[in-house]
Amino acid sequence: MNSAPAFRPRVRLRGFTLIELMITCAIIAILASIAYPSYAEHVRKGRRADAQRALEEASQFLRRRYSSMDTHTGASLPDGLSRSPREGGGAYDITLIEGGAAVGTATEAHGFTLRAVRTGSMADDRCGDLELAHTGARSLVNASGGATLATCFRGG
Repeated sequence: MNSAPAFRPRVRLRGFTLIELMITCAIIAILASIAYPSYAEHVRKGRRADAQRALEEASQFLRRRYSSMDTHTGASLPDGLSRSPREGGGAYDITLIEGGAAVGTATEAHGFTLRAVRTGSMADDRCGDLELAHTGARSLVNASGGATLATCFRGG
C-alpha cells in the first residue's frame, strides 16, 4: 500500500465574473430601451388598422341597410360591429355619430358618421379617435403630437 498522498490536479472553475454579468445586463437594457418603443408603435399601428377595417365594415353595413330601407334614420350598429378588435381587450369602440354627439342611432336620413373611440391600451394614442363619414371622408379627432391623417390612416 502506498501511503503517499494522491496528487490532484487543480481544476479551474469556469463561469462569469460579476463585471461580465453587469456589462451583459447593461447591453440588454440599452437594446431593450431602443427596441420597445418601436415595438409598441408597431402594435398601435396594427390596432389602428384593425379599427379602420371595423369602420369600413360598419360603413358597408349602413350602406346595405340604406339600400334596403332608403334611409339611415333609426339605424344602429350590431354588437359585432361596435368594437375593435372583436375578441379580447377592445382598443376602440365604434359609435354612430350625429351632429358631433354620440347618439347610437342615425337620425339624418341620408348620411352618417362613424367614430372609433380609443379605449384601454390605446387611450393615449397620439392619433386620437378615427372618423369615417358616409362620403368616405376620413378625419382625426383629439389627435396630438403632430399626428396627421396620412400617418394615422392607411391610404389616408
